[in-house]
Amino acid sequence: MAGDAVFGIAKSASGARWIPAKSALSASQIDRHAAALVDTIDNLPLPIARIMAARGLNTNIIDAYLEPRLRDLLPNPSHFKDLDKAADRLADCVEDGAPIGIFGDYDVDGAAAAALLLVVMRQLGIVCDVHIPNRFSEGYGPNAGALLALRAKGAALLVTVDCGITAHAPLAAVAETGMDVIVIDHHIAGPELPKAHSVVNPNRLDEDGTFGYLCATGVVFIVLAGMLRSLRQRGYFTATNTAPDLLKHLDLVALATICDVVPLVGLNRAFVRQGLKVMGQRHHPGLAKLADIAGVSDAPNAYALGFLLGPRINAAGRLGASDLGVQLLSANDVEIAAGLAFRLDDLNKERRHIEEAVRVVALDRAAQSPHHVIILADDDWHEGIIGIVAGRVRERFGKPAMIIAMGPNGIGKGSARSIPGFKLGNAVIAAHQAGIIEGGGGHDMAAGFTLLANQMADFQAFMDDRFLAEFNGVVPQVSHTVSAVLSVAGCQPVIADWLDKIGPFGSGNAEPRFVLPDCRVKSARRVGGDGAHLSCRLDDGSGMINAIAFQAGGTALGNALEAAVDGRYLHILGRVKRDWFRGGNAMQIEIEDVAEPKLAAGYSE
Repeated sequence: MAGDAVFGIAKSASGARWIPAKSALSASQIDRHAAALVDTIDNLPLPIARIMAARGLNTNIIDAYLEPRLRDLLPNPSHFKDLDKAADRLADCVEDGAPIGIFGDYDVDGAAAAALLLVVMRQLGIVCDVHIPNRFSEGYGPNAGALLALRAKGAALLVTVDCGITAHAPLAAVAETGMDVIVIDHHIAGPELPKAHSVVNPNRLDEDGTFGYLCATGVVFIVLAGMLRSLRQRGYFTATNTAPDLLKHLDLVALATICDVVPLVGLNRAFVRQGLKVMGQRHHPGLAKLADIAGVSDAPNAYALGFLLGPRINAAGRLGASDLGVQLLSANDVEIAAGLAFRLDDLNKERRHIEEAVRVVALDRAAQSPHHVIILADDDWHEGIIGIVAGRVRERFGKPAMIIAMGPNGIGKGSARSIPGFKLGNAVIAAHQAGIIEGGGGHDMAAGFTLLANQMADFQAFMDDRFLAEFNGVVPQVSHTVSAVLSVAGCQPVIADWLDKIGPFGSGNAEPRFVLPDCRVKSARRVGGDGAHLSCRLDDGSGMINAIAFQAGGTALGNALEAAVDGRYLHILGRVKRDWFRGGNAMQIEIEDVAEPKLAAGYSE
């Protein structure tokens, strides 16, 4: 039945149900709160006010939400287990002038976390040697050889960032040498912690979980705050020896928070809001040069971080140049920064070419999969882009997707993306604990793993069973959440301005989706090098607007749009965006789904 479906859409062109955005308030309460917000806030459009109200934002808290302040949200560093131990040990190195070895991960969060630690310690006069593993020759996480090599180069202390929580054997090997290691991580921890001087991780089982949503760079920021506090308490800083300003590095925290797809709530929201302002000040030459190449303005937004800057930094790790990201983010020479930025841009172009070839094959094979969790493997797939392809498959089919690059030795490296409600990281860990795969871990929405070719069938069965168990045996229908209804005439720049204010959007703060009802598709043409996207013109009688449907060519969505050019009406579901290709003053719709209205007078079949 379609009783709770928006406009009665129980099955759209893509097979999805359109449902109202969840809210703890009744419709009448939303109306009252929205009216109060409109009366209180200048130039607040009613559709945005209704979205705010539905999300529990009322006149009492709206100011703090729109301008979140770190002073109100940043916890006492001592809140975290082992943080004081880690902070004091880092402070000891500063007082002693002792070198530090940093071991990071090869994604944006790992690069930003390592760069943040490196830049701050460098400001304090400490020499740091950074090692980012090659994902192909070393794999994920600390290895004893690399850690001991950092020790041999003179490091008095080793720090792992964005990794280490499951590196029991390598850290035990280092501990046997008497070397101290600090683990700063945010990935899900097991019952047993690795052998280390201190382990700072908001997702330790003995933490209260309050800040489990932080990315690794956010945790490093808090550790550094604790270290500076320790140094102040020791009287280390003077009028001529001042402490580094951590706030000038919030751009790194914002970048990592967006790119690691962690929930954009609470402290994370403050990190991003403040970090975007800092990024506009261009303190870090590497980020500034990369922004120039990517066409990012002096007023960057979350989209720029997630879709323009992040992929270029990630490209380095994906294609084997793992340390370029941290080099760029920590660069203090403009010419060196420019050279690194151009190299990353070139690698990203190569990455896109490789990704496209794999994506086409994976989507075709995924369409044939009968499973609840789509698991695909191939000997010819590049390990560096499988995470991106997993995301594409998940988006297309509304199912968890796991893409595996099989090596010549029969060992497969996999990357996975999930759907809301299915805790992927826990499922992968459970498969490893059950001996079904060789290793793995991750978050609720993303995970990585290793398996043998002969484990594929058992892994598929395990994941399907796990999926059904988490949803109590009922396979969830794909659904799209509708936040508000707009006309074409209502798609004004003020809407985009206010969406920026209530963002950033992501996990935990979903980007609003709007329905534009009863639109005629005046044109729909395939664009992009391979015709993957559809560029459209929409007309609902109140005006006309440009629209784009990404990756819709040849899909049910794309076919519906192309078929509608003959005069049929469609309800359009999508996101309201500024059209930056036209200077940002024009508006456009990013179409995510369409549905035919119920037949009525004026509608044509």
